[in-house]
Amino acid sequence: MSISKYPLFLFCVFVSAHCFSQVVGKVSDSTGKPLPYVNIYLKNVAVGTTTNKNGDYELTLDELGEHTLVFQYLGYKTEQKEIEIQAFPFTLNVSLTEESTSLAPVILSNGENPAIRIIENAIEQRKENRAKSQKFTADFYSRGLWRVQNVPEKFMGAEIGDLGGGLDSTRSGVVYLSETISKIAYQAPDNFKEKILASKVSGDDNGFSFNSAREFNISFYNNTLEINAEIVSPIADYAFNYYNYKLEGTFYDEYGNLINKIKVIPKRPDDAVFSGHIYIVEDSWEIYGVDLSTTGEAVQVPIIEKLGFQQNFKYSKTENRWVLRSQNITFSWAIFSVSGSGRFLAVYSNYDFSPDFEKNTFTNEILSFAKNANEKDSLFWKGIRPVPLTEEERNDYIRKDSIQLVRESKTYLDSIDHVRNKIDFSALFFGYHWQNSHKNLDFNISGPLFGTHFNTVQGWNLNLETSFQKSNESRTEYWRIFANTSYGFSDERFRISGGFRQKFNNFSKPLLQISGGIETRSINDTDPIPLLVNDVANILFERNYLKLYDRLFAEAAYSVEVFNGFRAYSSLSFEKRKPLFNTTDHVFVENKGVEYTSNNPLQPQNFGSMPFVEHNIAKLELGVRINFGQKYYRYPDGKYIADENNWPLVFLGYEK
Repeated sequence: MSISKYPLFLFCVFVSAHCFSQVVGKVSDSTGKPLPYVNIYLKNVAVGTTTNKNGDYELTLDELGEHTLVFQYLGYKTEQKEIEIQAFPFTLNVSLTEESTSLAPVILSNGENPAIRIIENAIEQRKENRAKSQKFTADFYSRGLWRVQNVPEKFMGAEIGDLGGGLDSTRSGVVYLSETISKIAYQAPDNFKEKILASKVSGDDNGFSFNSAREFNISFYNNTLEINAEIVSPIADYAFNYYNYKLEGTFYDEYGNLINKIKVIPKRPDDAVFSGHIYIVEDSWEIYGVDLSTTGEAVQVPIIEKLGFQQNFKYSKTENRWVLRSQNITFSWAIFSVSGSGRFLAVYSNYDFSPDFEKNTFTNEILSFAKNANEKDSLFWKGIRPVPLTEEERNDYIRKDSIQLVRESKTYLDSIDHVRNKIDFSALFFGYHWQNSHKNLDFNISGPLFGTHFNTVQGWNLNLETSFQKSNESRTEYWRIFANTSYGFSDERFRISGGFRQKFNNFSKPLLQISGGIETRSINDTDPIPLLVNDVANILFERNYLKLYDRLFAEAAYSVEVFNGFRAYSSLSFEKRKPLFNTTDHVFVENKGVEYTSNNPLQPQNFGSMPFVEHNIAKLELGVRINFGQKYYRYPDGKYIADENNWPLVFLGYEK
């Protein structure tokens, strides 16, 4: 019996052997404290890895024998370890010592600030050094984690739950954990393309990570960094207007390059600036590394307490340049009693700085997913993950994956719906929502509290909105039937309208709506007066700004994105329009010298006049919305538009 008849067996043996062909260990400082995000790589080879938050690392190798491993970390001496591997796995624990920076007396003898010379040279060479990375392809790995503390059980009366199993008994825990493996391409100034080959989301085996390499594409060689607001780089052309600098010391890397450690000190802390350290290479004036942070006030997100950026660069002999190896973004935030923190780690490898880009390499699609990107198993991730999981992350995957199996079962969903669908006293005020989670069915009816209004045509009027919806599994496609019922206690009339609405897919997003019935409408069809404002103006100040008419109508509308950035709209309707009159002058507060006006805005004092003659109308409306240069992300479940766009948004319309 030949073993070649069992390719699956051979594949498993190969994968298992590959996954365990590893050098593993922990990196710590001289006191034994673990060092996170240390760069580890084979000397003169592109193969590398990074320690996790706890200082653990795993480096996959294909061959036994002699290897030289390099351990690089900002603020610590770079270590080279020569090892001879006779069997895998091979354990190598390393202790790094703090870099012994020095300030030679000759540098300080003239009394000048030596940091000024270094920063001036870095600014002078900024554009040239930035141009070295204006065009490249690379492999990209990212991991995002977000944890929260002290989350309340309810917010504004609504149950928050345990956020997908992330919260423990103290209402704290990890609420987001995901990883991606991607291929990226970049060409200055803003051409970017990413294809995600593998995606993993804790607690959602059908989920796709929203980590984006484009969002990680942060360069301190730019004058400013766009982080919700424009933050001034420590080596911007005008950086001396915002920063003071101090040379804290110098040291040599493993290649003999002199590295300058510069402390970055904001002149005015309230400016959009960074603080911390930047490391500059002597002579080439390139960035060796950054350890900088800014505040929520600077990025105009007040709930953020601190936003930190760590970048580590590696010297490439073949390219004769310093290339970004890893980046770690950390953040902390707080609002009321709730707080949180998180990090987004990125690792770059296999750079190509001379790619042969074709004319159609870059399009408006800046992100896409490979087929079955979210179906990679644990063996795949163990073999390709450049940064090992921490115990916290490993436990989160295990716990949430187990929870998912339970929570996706029909029994569990039915039990949750049974509790959630109970009718209580609050439904009389806030409405009621029923759902069948297993079949993706939803029923809603609005509450009288927010559906009760007052106007001089209907008097006090009660409005109820009801709907029934059937969605697909990802809730990106649906059909819905809806109805709006209104009763005016002064004019003693029921009015009812409703219709059908369907979204066919989540890419071109075609929407069809058919509706009809009878309803009141504002004569000013831009609806400039919110109903609550009109309620208060009526009953307290005897001001009836809202002018209404009746319409009996039937309407069909359809819209679709014909091609990227070009969305077409159309509608065809028939209406029977009838003028209305005031039927009440009720007020809570009498206002001397003030009285209601008629429902005719053209003759406010003529209460028997009509604003128009009763008539029928057939109406055709056609329109387009043009979003020039629209960038978008293409996920397996739909197309999502990128927020930023420097082009105008144009609307064209025709009505007959």
